[in-house]
Amino acid sequence: MSKKSLFKVLLTSLTLLYMVFCLTGCNLHKGQLQIHVIDVGQGDSTLVVTPDDKNILIDGGEDEYSRNVIRHLKRSHIRRLDAVIGTHFDSDHIGGLDKVIEEFPTNKVYFPPSKASKTDLIEILDVCRRKNIKITPIMAGSQLKFDQTLINVLSPRNISTTDENKNSLIFTLYQDGTSFMFTGDADSEMERGVLTHYKLPKCIYLKAGHHGSKTASCDEFIGTIRPKIASISCGYKNKYGHPHQETLDTLKKYQVQTFRTDLNGDMVFYFDLRNTKKIYSKGKYLSE
Repeated sequence: MSKKSLFKVLLTSLTLLYMVFCLTGCNLHKGQLQIHVIDVGQGDSTLVVTPDDKNILIDGGEDEYSRNVIRHLKRSHIRRLDAVIGTHFDSDHIGGLDKVIEEFPTNKVYFPPSKASKTDLIEILDVCRRKNIKITPIMAGSQLKFDQTLINVLSPRNISTTDENKNSLIFTLYQDGTSFMFTGDADSEMERGVLTHYKLPKCIYLKAGHHGSKTASCDEFIGTIRPKIASISCGYKNKYGHPHQETLDTLKKYQVQTFRTDLNGDMVFYFDLRNTKKIYSKGKYLSE
């Protein structure tokens, strides 16, 4: 065989291998639940991709970080959002959502029924009105179902007119008998309220409350839900001192492997719930 013919054979073989990789390798985590912790500085944004390929975006950071969220979604090959959930109306959680909703098709947007009248909310209302997207209020007792994925909202039970963080959604996401906990900016008082009204199962993942503030992730709450891993969204060397050492110590006490956006930037975790119950990640992230 001539060198030219051998080169053609090798080129054809490599092309076939590449096609096989794209068809199989790119779907290596097919059927697993994904949690994308998107780095939006001193804010919050999380993407959940269910085993049934439903895309749920929780919060979108400040307005200036909307480009980070949009870029991450596009890099993750997200073409539409099956639901957008704003945990409460602080700008570091919903400021960028109007631009994300503008960019990606969606027909379901959920918020707690707060009476906040902020510029960020007005911008979201405007884009939803233009795109004919219904905004649905949710609070304690609400349930959302996405094929085999169930979201149970645990808080707030009442709406505060003085402290927006008191209106923050706390909810569990259930998939294949496994629980994931999301807490927005809820504080320890709200966590204890949830413990009073619900019998919480242990969870595999926790989105730690209020950027790792010492006012959240109390001992009783963490000791009850016993997450295997937790993520903290906070800005690098932020002025609030988040995450607080007291919170990190509580998580360490219960052997929770904790990851932070200020140390790692964007993070993606895969949960193999149907088989080994193992947790994988795209990168070797730093943990506390």
